[in-house]
Amino acid sequence: MTSPTITLDHLIQTRLAEIAEDAWQDHRVMPVRDGNARILQLGTAAVEERWYCQADHGDGLCNEPLLPHRQASTLLGMYNDDEPIPHPQLPPVEIELLDPSIGCFMTDALFHWSDVVSEYRKAQG
Repeated sequence: MTSPTITLDHLIQTRLAEIAEDAWQDHRVMPVRDGNARILQLGTAAVEERWYCQADHGDGLCNEPLLPHRQASTLLGMYNDDEPIPHPQLPPVEIELLDPSIGCFMTDALFHWSDVVSEYRKAQG
């Protein structure tokens, strides 16, 4: 009798689905399907939206794009491990994301778009 083989792709897809479900249950954060992604541009840099917030922060559903550390750093012109948003107005959402440069899942923070834009404007003077 042979046991079923689990491929690495299947394992990664399963873990991504679990992360998305946990993010929704714990924080009301939803992943963006590829066909629904928006291009978020700030200055001369742009990134593709991957997550959005469906939480109510007191003014109804948020609906803002959420950016992981690497995307926020890219838009702010930061190419090191410094915190891109030192004092966010809305609390960042901690989540596990697949880090292709390391090849594993790492804890990361999702920042609200409004906080990224605000930090960009502060840096511009």
